[in-house]
Amino acid sequence: MDLQLTKLELIEMLLSTKKESILKKIKSILEEDCSDLTEDDYKIIDERREKHFNGESKSYSWEETKKGILN
Repeated sequence: MDLQLTKLELIEMLLSTKKESILKKIKSILEEDCSDLTEDDYKIIDERREKHFNGESKSYSWEETKKGILN
């Protein structure tokens, strides 16, 4: 399968469709594909981000991170 050719074909089909329902379905599929994270994952990320901004968690510079990995 030629991925680029398939993309071009899909673009042409999208441009020519007049059915809003098809566009909504495709949009939904593509949005699903963009992230494997669940709502719970996003909640955890938001909680950790908030703790970071409030100074309640430890963070490391890139240099500290590299040093920790290499040692």
